Amino acid sequence: MNACIQMALKNIIIIFLFSTFFWSLLGVFTLSNGGDSDISCLKSIKESLEDPFNRFKSSWNFDKVGEGFYCGFTGVQCWNSGESKVLYIRLYNMGLKGQFPPGIENCKYLQGLELSFNKLSGAIPSDISTRLPYVTVLDLSRNNFSGEIPTDIANCVYLNSLKLDHNRMTGQIPQQLGQLARIKTFTVANNFLSGPVPNFAIASVTKESYVNNNGLCGGPLEPCKELGRKSDETFKSGFIVGYAVSAVSVVTIFMSYCVPWEQMKKRKRMTLKKNNKRKEAHKVTKLLPSKLQWKSYKQISTLERWVTRMTFAELNKATDNFNSDNIIGLGKMGTVYKATLPNGLFLAVKRLYDSQQLEKQFMCELTILGRLRHYHLLPLLGFCVERKEKILVYKYMSNGNLYDWLHSLEDDSMKLEWPLRVRIAVGLARGLAWLHHKCKIRIVHLNICSKCILLDQNFEPQISNFEGVTSINSKNVDHSRRSSINNGIWDLEYVTKDVYDFGIVLLELITRWEPSQISDACISSNLLASSSCLYEMIDKSLIGNEYDEEIIRLIKIAYDCVQPFPHQRPTMVEVYQKTWAVGVRYGIAYDFRIVRRPQIAAAAASTGDEIIEIETAET
Repeated sequence: MNACIQMALKNIIIIFLFSTFFWSLLGVFTLSNGGDSDISCLKSIKESLEDPFNRFKSSWNFDKVGEGFYCGFTGVQCWNSGESKVLYIRLYNMGLKGQFPPGIENCKYLQGLELSFNKLSGAIPSDISTRLPYVTVLDLSRNNFSGEIPTDIANCVYLNSLKLDHNRMTGQIPQQLGQLARIKTFTVANNFLSGPVPNFAIASVTKESYVNNNGLCGGPLEPCKELGRKSDETFKSGFIVGYAVSAVSVVTIFMSYCVPWEQMKKRKRMTLKKNNKRKEAHKVTKLLPSKLQWKSYKQISTLERWVTRMTFAELNKATDNFNSDNIIGLGKMGTVYKATLPNGLFLAVKRLYDSQQLEKQFMCELTILGRLRHYHLLPLLGFCVERKEKILVYKYMSNGNLYDWLHSLEDDSMKLEWPLRVRIAVGLARGLAWLHHKCKIRIVHLNICSKCILLDQNFEPQISNFEGVTSINSKNVDHSRRSSINNGIWDLEYVTKDVYDFGIVLLELITRWEPSQISDACISSNLLASSSCLYEMIDKSLIGNEYDEEIIRLIKIAYDCVQPFPHQRPTMVEVYQKTWAVGVRYGIAYDFRIVRRPQIAAAAASTGDEIIEIETAET
């Protein structure tokens, strides 16, 4: 009996060991296949996309060997150190061109795909759920994708976030998308979509998700028109009109036999004369603009003295029919194109989206930048208003915006040296101080950020995006919260909003952190007061290069700017004075018209530096 039991146990152990060995081999085989599959996927992405900035070249090296070597590629995230399956691909803001990458289905375990802020074009694959069966995040925003939104996206049942905004999508939004049970984020803003929007059962989708799509209706937007009722009403009205016309015709024929011929001719002449008068009156009424339009026309006529009015045909030719290859930026108001004049000069052309809501922003930017001239304000060179087209024409800034330079993905050629960062900080402070204190209109920007700071060929900062500016008149200020600034009285909260935003940009220059990280991690937790945190924040490429003292001085300026209560923050004049005192070492000139000579002289004397005066003509 014991021998039988021992024999049975021996057989069980043998079977167990064999099973373990078999499944371990199978696991290795499967993992190897998974790795090969992921490599094939990533290779197809690299080969199919045009990479003008060589972001792939510096990181996506397939000559390496070893398990999961590709997990260190830029934008590639694997499950964990022990499981080298590609989980997430994030190729954000890399300037990539091409179509939706084929072979993406070989990343069989992919859960997130972000391709936003590139120049990808073509259609979204109609079988996308087959290619990305487990995707939870799909971000194709801010590209040039066109065609219709595929209905098959509704079969991506695990989707939590779907972003298709700022593309060139047409047609209707598939109603089936409303059945996505896990969707939390959805946006298709700034496309060319039409028809009713889906009825999402779970997601709280607001108007902002649909803005700048003229043909959309339903949901949080205006109700859709009932086609059936409209057809019935059209039929009824047509029937009534037809009946009336027929009746009039019969009566006319009858009267032609009963009324004397001369009397009939006289009545006909009188009727014709009345009808002609009515037509002429209708033409005149149709040509008269509304009060709002009349006000805009008067403003535009006045601004033609300051800014050149250009024709749509000229701008269309300069941008090659607004070719998508010439797109250099996408914003809240419109798409920005690079334009080339016949003499070889470049312009930046902002073509506004077709929306009545942008009328105010268009006039605001045209008025502000059309009348104001300053060394650190983006020059507005022209504008166009024809039919539904509203276009603003600026000087072309060859070095793009500050945000891209600070947050480029491992591109050594886009790293700003410390002296350049100081120059940008001083220039921005000077421009804001002029707007707040010396500009005749007295303006607050209210939306200062690294994305609205453009850099010219010499990396001089130019403030742009003036569609949300506010001009504060002392008569309209709440007297319980006044603060005296030079000769004017300003609303404290409005003015110090720019000061606060300047502090965020200054910290961004020092740390290269994202603005949201600075606001959330540093300011809310008051981490700026901690010396250990300060060291961790500073961009490591700046440490040990004899800049430490200057960095600490600028951090102190930023700390004052981002104080939680407006009355604790300095004025932009004070900020400009202190910032310039840091930059005087690099020969940065100062502006006597903003800060009085004794104040600047004292600041310079404290550092032992030479004063250089600015003589740039400004209005």
